[in-house]
Amino acid sequence: MKKFRIAFIGTGGRSITYAAEYKKYEDIEIVALADPSAENRKAMLSKVMLREDPEEYDDWREMLEVLKKLDGVVICSPNYLHADQAVACLERGLSVALEKPLATTKKDCERILAAEQQSSGKVLLGFVLRSTPLYCKIKELITKGKIGDVVSVQADELVGLGVSSIMNRSQWRRYTSKSGGLMLEKSCHDMDILNWMVESRPVSLNSHGSALIFKPDSSLPQRCDECGEPAKTCQYYQRPKFSSHEDEGEKVLHEFVRQENRCIYNIDKDVVDVQNVCLEYENGTVANFMLNMNCMGPRASRNFHAVGKKGRIWGNLSDKTVFIHENLSGETTSFDAKGDGSGHGGGDRLHALLFRRMLHEPDYRPEQNAKAGYLSAVMCFAADLSRTEKRRVNFNYDSEGLVSFS
Repeated sequence: MKKFRIAFIGTGGRSITYAAEYKKYEDIEIVALADPSAENRKAMLSKVMLREDPEEYDDWREMLEVLKKLDGVVICSPNYLHADQAVACLERGLSVALEKPLATTKKDCERILAAEQQSSGKVLLGFVLRSTPLYCKIKELITKGKIGDVVSVQADELVGLGVSSIMNRSQWRRYTSKSGGLMLEKSCHDMDILNWMVESRPVSLNSHGSALIFKPDSSLPQRCDECGEPAKTCQYYQRPKFSSHEDEGEKVLHEFVRQENRCIYNIDKDVVDVQNVCLEYENGTVANFMLNMNCMGPRASRNFHAVGKKGRIWGNLSDKTVFIHENLSGETTSFDAKGDGSGHGGGDRLHALLFRRMLHEPDYRPEQNAKAGYLSAVMCFAADLSRTEKRRVNFNYDSEGLVSFS
């Protein structure tokens, strides 16, 4: 049995999810970890309890230089580091499992595309939602023509306490220069799902949004431990509880994000917390997407609702049930979409296995690839351009599929 040697760049919460899966397979050896934080590396190893004793590096460049025999790399580093790391790994001809988003700028996204095209390396982007039972069932039913041609989609990402806290209080996510902004960090997933379901390319969009929820409040202190009476009713006081639907992987991520006891309202940040996107596709389909932080209770999490010429299909990621209504029969049918209980609505484990397939099958190229990541990312960049310049943004494609805006 051939054994594939893989390494991790970045050992935060998402690395734990993937490493815990890969350690189950005798054909995969996790031989090295690279992360400038020794604390992160130690915590990751204590959580996963690997069979191996991987080499540890502060610098991923040193790791790649020392390790001459590698088959693949899993990159779970902060978004602004993705481009340099992914390009270096692709130039080595490695299989790369890269956490979403592809990169934080259009230029860096295109660097990754070029590196993949010019090498034998290949990318699996962390679009785990394409592997969730809910979205897979919706995709299956749409592909079978159960609701006819899709004419419109309404989708939402309604983010709960824990993830809102991470986005607004983490060491890097709260800065657009490092995370790429709220839309890219949180909803490049959702842009990709829209593209996947509609099976077309966007031609234009409009977007609006701003920081409406977590605005500075002079009546509150800078630190949670200095807060008096308001702390009794603040759901973000120090380390908020996660909503019940959020998985263990996200809880682990929360442990890695030291919030330094900072008030979520007064901590310095430049990300928005509410944003919408209105899209038009080449095939005529229109889509609306709403992203909102600070959402709890029924129908929070992700919602998807597509209307076709023959019916409708909808579902909520937390509820894990797909509903379809067929106009001709007048019947509404439901489908269970619970999955295996892994994170992201049951998508994490199945997504992780795609990387294993990449290692075993040299010719296998996943649909969750760099091109899909590029298109979803440029949609997020265009949304922020539209939001800040208060205008419609048009997409112009060249012969290679690269996008320019007008």
